[in-house]
Amino acid sequence: MSYEAILTPYYDAAPRPRVEVLFESFAPGTARITLYRTAQGRAYEVRGAVNVPVAGAFSRIDLEVPFGVEFGYYAFMVDAAGMSLGSTTVSQITMNVAQTWVHNPLDPQGATTVEFRGQAARSLVRPSEGEVVYPMGRTVGVLVSGQRRGLSNVDLTVVTDSVDQVDRLQAMLGGYGSTLPPILCISVGAYDQIRLPRPFFAAVLSASEQDDNYVFGGGMITTEMQGSEVSPPSPGIFISLLKRDDIDAFYPTRADIDAGNATRLDIDRRYELIGLSY
Repeated sequence: MSYEAILTPYYDAAPRPRVEVLFESFAPGTARITLYRTAQGRAYEVRGAVNVPVAGAFSRIDLEVPFGVEFGYYAFMVDAAGMSLGSTTVSQITMNVAQTWVHNPLDPQGATTVEFRGQAARSLVRPSEGEVVYPMGRTVGVLVSGQRRGLSNVDLTVVTDSVDQVDRLQAMLGGYGSTLPPILCISVGAYDQIRLPRPFFAAVLSASEQDDNYVFGGGMITTEMQGSEVSPPSPGIFISLLKRDDIDAFYPTRADIDAGNATRLDIDRRYELIGLSY
């Protein structure tokens, strides 16, 4: 059997466009899985789905999805002793979301839309580590090199249309009482002719606000940023959107929870209850 995932896209802003990855079964004896997302020739471990225990079925919401390109999911399965049981078949999907979405991977509720400004992301540089040396007796140099790095110092200047959007963007980079690492997950709009990786993870160490029309009562603000490509925060760090408090806010008693949901997986998939306890 292929044990292929069922992929369900969500296009709303709760908190941003995303995909549910559902496996209804795994190879017999599967005790743990690691879920991978593939896009543009790269594979990422999906946040919150690294070496997780399973009991016949599994569901996870992936918020770090790209737009405008085909991407897929597969799970690597192991038994209770840690022995490989192989991988599932890759399930593929494309999400043609027009807007560019940005969020901090460790605070997905703060996601917002932005629009790239002017010359943003027009100049892309992937430097290589190395040096040309000239040994004695050699007319031409010899290259001593390392590995080529990811994108460096990319202009990520964006414009937002409201104060709420720019406040969300600034909060992604940390603030008073916030210790979030300043890493952004940028999902470029499907129809934008911008050659950033999809998705693009960038370390942004400074963000400068430039007022466009706020002083006149408007909400448009330009945020000048530069970012270098980095790995996302450890995918083992996962903040669930659906919390136990949300379940408890909807169901008065444990008996009501059991009556309304046949399995634990059914409870885990009550996504319509997200945020009910706020």
